Amino acid sequence: MEENREISIDLRKVFSMLKKKAVFIIVISLIGAVLAGCITNFFIEPKYTANIKMHVYSSSDNRLASSSSITSSEIEASKQLVNTYLVVVNSDTFAQKVAAQLDNKVTPEEIQAMMTSSQIEETLAFQVNVTSTDKQLATDVANAIANTCPDEIVRILKVGGVEVIDYASVPDSPSSPNLQKNILIGLLFSFAVSFVFFFIKELFDTSITDEKDLEREFDIPILGTIPRLVPVTEKSSSESRQNIEPPKPPAESLKSKKEGTK
Repeated sequence: MEENREISIDLRKVFSMLKKKAVFIIVISLIGAVLAGCITNFFIEPKYTANIKMHVYSSSDNRLASSSSITSSEIEASKQLVNTYLVVVNSDTFAQKVAAQLDNKVTPEEIQAMMTSSQIEETLAFQVNVTSTDKQLATDVANAIANTCPDEIVRILKVGGVEVIDYASVPDSPSSPNLQKNILIGLLFSFAVSFVFFFIKELFDTSITDEKDLEREFDIPILGTIPRLVPVTEKSSSESRQNIEPPKPPAESLKSKKEGTK
């Protein structure tokens, strides 16, 4: 119980001392947020993302006769084909076909590094995102993928097919970096670092600053304290002496002096 009491008192001391450092913690946090914003704006090159959306179908009849009904089994089969199609889209052979359509302005390895693909929730569609520091290049690569997908997927898998839902358009704003997100990260990181620093500093600080520290360390009652005296400068002491009026002589001595002069 005694050990627990001492630990709780120590923690109360630490947090009370941290309150005094609140201004420093806030200032350091704001500096960290400003630095994160400056680094994001001036040192990180923005990247742009263009995306396309594709629809998957399992029966070739759906491509020819739009009026034909689609059964639930065909829908489930199309859902299972989505992941298979994504494997084709991410393959080396597919990247080579896309590079050839772009007249080999970019290599297949660069195309694979630029693109990501995923199923759109649990639908019969998937999307391909292409990210680059050149927004026009990202758009061209995405549209080349859209043009290559229908024929290449059918050639490789020979089942079902895909249709383009949306072609890529030139993005207006960068997808990364996220300025607001980075500022928030910088703020939280600076706050955490400064808080931990002052916490550890106060936790291992064994200096005695007030009577509560004495009571905690020596377990004795405090009978009294000596106030801190402010030293008086020579100038102030001389001014104080000048302001003090000299004592007036008694009336009898003044009377005797007057008689002596007569």
